[in-house]
Amino acid sequence: MSSDLRDKYVRAFQTTEGSDPLSRLTRAGLQASAEKFSGLGLPQAVAGSAGFNFRLANPDDGGLIAAHEVGDFLQRVQKAVARLAKARRLRRADIVRLQPLDLSFARLDVAASAAGSIIVDLQPHIEAPEEGEGDLALDGVSWAEIGAVELVRALPEGHDDEASMDSLLSASPVMRRAVADLIHDLPNPNLDISLAVQRGTGERISSVLSAGQAVTLRERLGVIREEREVIRLQGRLDGLRTRRQIFYFEPPSGSEIHGFVDDSLVSVVRDHLDQEVEVALESFVLRSLAGKRSQRRYRLIEVAGQQSQLPPSSELDEDE
Repeated sequence: MSSDLRDKYVRAFQTTEGSDPLSRLTRAGLQASAEKFSGLGLPQAVAGSAGFNFRLANPDDGGLIAAHEVGDFLQRVQKAVARLAKARRLRRADIVRLQPLDLSFARLDVAASAAGSIIVDLQPHIEAPEEGEGDLALDGVSWAEIGAVELVRALPEGHDDEASMDSLLSASPVMRRAVADLIHDLPNPNLDISLAVQRGTGERISSVLSAGQAVTLRERLGVIREEREVIRLQGRLDGLRTRRQIFYFEPPSGSEIHGFVDDSLVSVVRDHLDQEVEVALESFVLRSLAGKRSQRRYRLIEVAGQQSQLPPSSELDEDE
């Protein structure tokens, strides 16, 4: 790729800085080109334009997929993103029902499309939360971007990423419900799925989910939580795997504890690594539909007085 052609693409992006639909569509098209032709050098140039891209492929049919399968999956992505965004807005660990307003808060607008690929816009559509819905400062970040980032972070990075598959079992109920939105009762269960979020900060996060991994996740999500309780411990935060949202905690006695940490607590954990802190953990045991019980699992819900935006209290409720 010549430098002259690359410069033309960069200049094209720089002249489409408006927030109108046509400008956003043009930027999305340039982003798609950047992903297809890495020699363009555009990923750095498009920092500041938040977008969400997903690709579907059917390996049993030469990679081709039907239009209705793309439409169905787009609706699934919208539902999952809106569910996670609502949980953060209302500070609840589970969201059972979604209303039209919830979809408006985290609305995804199709900005560009190609064979098997859709790019959606993550621009804010509703500026302020409803009264009583919390005061999370967005700082220009849309609820759609917040929900999309959490969804992509929770899914595997690659076909051999067993750690992310396993950590989902310790995630909050709303996260497991959002993943179920994506993969339960797919019209075509043979699809391979790729998801990527380009954040306004320039950070890019991607995940893949093969048809085989989706089968495994569907089985693992069919579990019941038992013996749930909240415990408080004093000890040392030993480590953090940000991409897989796994924390490691070393209590004064006993073996190391690890489990899932919500995105809202990741920065707090990072600030207290290798320090003695008091933490609150949600502790539980999983039982499969066949009756098999797991070892005890943990989800981090408080660090040094900072509580997760997905607290455990509402998890025990049957409904909202």
